[in-house]
Amino acid sequence: MQKTLGEALQEYLSALKPDQYHDCESYIRKYVEHADPATDARTLTGSRVESYAESQIRVADPNAQKRVEALKGFFQYMKKKNYTTANFGINVRVRRTGGRTGASAVRIEEAPVEMTADGLEALKKELSEIEAKVPDLVKAIEHARADGDLRENAPYHAAREALAFTNDRKQRIEASLKRAVVVDRSGPDDGLAALGSMVTVTYVERNRQETYQLVSSREANARERRISVDSPVGQQLLGKRAGEEVEVEAPQGMMRFRVDGVARSN
Repeated sequence: MQKTLGEALQEYLSALKPDQYHDCESYIRKYVEHADPATDARTLTGSRVESYAESQIRVADPNAQKRVEALKGFFQYMKKKNYTTANFGINVRVRRTGGRTGASAVRIEEAPVEMTADGLEALKKELSEIEAKVPDLVKAIEHARADGDLRENAPYHAAREALAFTNDRKQRIEASLKRAVVVDRSGPDDGLAALGSMVTVTYVERNRQETYQLVSSREANARERRISVDSPVGQQLLGKRAGEEVEVEAPQGMMRFRVDGVARSN
């Protein structure tokens, strides 16, 4: 169901009890004014919500946790009403800005990593492949070390660099998997393009048809026609349905696309 942020705000506030309204109204209204009340709620993305939280909610703010809870409630409401493609409340948290601790410190949450189910499986597969490589790299280092003077031993240094790169990638994948959140597509398939959707479009000026999958920025791959929902084209396609047209400003000029079909990936 199409709903602007301004409309969703008024609807949500009218459903609150007086004490709840008093506690959260100003925090939610500040976000809506920042994002523009005329914004279609379907076009929101996790990264945009997270960017707002990072810039506006600070640990030093004594009302930080109230801001977080107010926004979480609003985003949860919009997802329940199917105004948004996901519950973006998971992207609202307080960022650590220093080493302050104590009973009054705000609890810090790790940022979730939004992914499609396919993207999550691909990440797990990559981790498995990396783990299989590590023993061979360790053996390569030991073998090169046995050749003598390490200062002039190019194979030794190359093997060490390869192991360091592999371990770094392994740690980053493990960190992402711990925070991975598969996009919630449990709601009805209403024909709207969302994270994970396969969107078939026609580039109007050239009459050329392409099919893209909308994915997170971590999963984007131009060669595989997987485009990020944070890219200019991805942002415009998000929340659209078959029959709608979008315009995207590009370095070479304005590009116009017609949405021919939207399907959920298996």
